[in-house]
Amino acid sequence: MTDPTVIIIGSFLLAFKAILVEGSEVAILSLATIKQLGRNNILFGVAVGGLGSIVTFLVVRQVFLLLPVVIIDFATSMVLFYFSSRFLRGFVKYAIRHKSFREKMAKLEREVVEKDRKREGANPNLPVVPFSIPNSLPVLSITLTEGFEASLILAAAGAFNFQWTIIGALVSILVLVVVSAISYDYLMRVPRWLLDIIAGVVLLTFGLIFFASGVLSLITGTA
Repeated sequence: MTDPTVIIIGSFLLAFKAILVEGSEVAILSLATIKQLGRNNILFGVAVGGLGSIVTFLVVRQVFLLLPVVIIDFATSMVLFYFSSRFLRGFVKYAIRHKSFREKMAKLEREVVEKDRKREGANPNLPVVPFSIPNSLPVLSITLTEGFEASLILAAAGAFNFQWTIIGALVSILVLVVVSAISYDYLMRVPRWLLDIIAGVVLLTFGLIFFASGVLSLITGTA
């Protein structure tokens, strides 16, 4: 079994980085489209998507807890390895290939607004899209997608230390809320490649730790 101190630190960092990286895209999109889509559509989409992500986290975590400790070690490491590769590919995309994260989010913003304006024949001259559940679906879909990815990482971390996983997630959400309340530009100023490389390295490091713990358990017969 992995050292308790490592588990506490790992659970906090994994939760913090997962929410910060995945949640930042939802926050950026919400702030960028709130004037066109309306506050109610945005809040409904984010709230329901967030609730769905919480349910996913709790269900997946419960599945993890039903497994033997050694299987949890290996399953956790596989989840972390997968998302580490995702973040590291993002680093290559934005830092080495010089793709623009700002352009990506601007394109996504246009697509979300266009979908809502075309839905139910919305009048393009209206300054704000009327509130309805269908008009909240684009933001809801993106929130669920990003939230699902974050919830898998949280579930893996939460299988070892639930309390510090929750603390890490809450601190990260608080950071996003404070920064979002101050200015949309602050979210965009942080280089995406920097977030991706930090998240990728953190996930890879703890993925290796949990994998090594699983191997050690098999060798010593403590599985």
